[in-house]
Amino acid sequence: MMLRLLMAAFLICAANVAQARTLNIVTDIAPVTLLVRGVTGDAQDVVQLISGPVSPHDFALKPSDIRALQAADVIVWLGPEATPGLAKLLARPEFSAKAITLNGLQGTFLLRPRHAGLFMVPEKATDMFDPHTWLDPDNGALWAGLIAERLKSDDPDNAESYARGSDQLRAEIALAKARVTALFAQNQPRPFVQFHDAFQYFENQFALRQLGAATSETDEATSLGVMTQLRAELAGYKATCVFVQDEAQALHASALVEIPGTAIAFVDPLGRDIAKSGGTYPALLDAIANAIAGCLYQG
Repeated sequence: MMLRLLMAAFLICAANVAQARTLNIVTDIAPVTLLVRGVTGDAQDVVQLISGPVSPHDFALKPSDIRALQAADVIVWLGPEATPGLAKLLARPEFSAKAITLNGLQGTFLLRPRHAGLFMVPEKATDMFDPHTWLDPDNGALWAGLIAERLKSDDPDNAESYARGSDQLRAEIALAKARVTALFAQNQPRPFVQFHDAFQYFENQFALRQLGAATSETDEATSLGVMTQLRAELAGYKATCVFVQDEAQALHASALVEIPGTAIAFVDPLGRDIAKSGGTYPALLDAIANAIAGCLYQG
């Protein structure tokens, strides 16, 4: 009898250990972290490599980052176009085998990059794509399901939890998409430009049409010709908006903002503060929409 009781207790403890398994999950940027947390809930910890004011395009690996990647069970990142600082390391077989490259997943919607200046002429065909893919909520919903499938495979004891998290997250994304669609259904928004062309996927999804941008993925530095072109276009309207991501961009965009009738607004495509405060991917969509609409429909 005592032996049977001990065996039963052992089996219960073993089951609890299996259910409590912790996966080491590493992500590249805040929006990816928000998606992963939406799937895992509090069941798993997520280590995010790129945070603070560092641009994903400029990120360089530190020894602590390499150690985190070595210890990871799953690595979820956008891909080499978005975070090139990770590309060389994650191309190695020992890392690529445990990586989910979101921009490479089947079904991900991709748009061609745009050159800086006025967006009046269609871009030429290219094999390149705009890497800001997380700003399309349909991509976010797709990825949530595929992330859950991968985690269920790596951690079958928590499969039901991942499935529930994914289903709930996708439902919340659908609601956020409906809210944002309704927000931008208002008439006659102000014309606008961005300092850096980061929101093409968001514009495409919600039928926004911006005039142009001072910099893009293909033109990372401002040029006098582009700034002159944008200034002339903005001056032709009574009221316009210029969107920047931070104070550094605001400083560089001063030549655009000084035009009479032009308002400046800050919109962070990465949602850094949202990730820090324990927010969600749908909250990121809402925050971006509210920041944009707050300028487009003011006055």
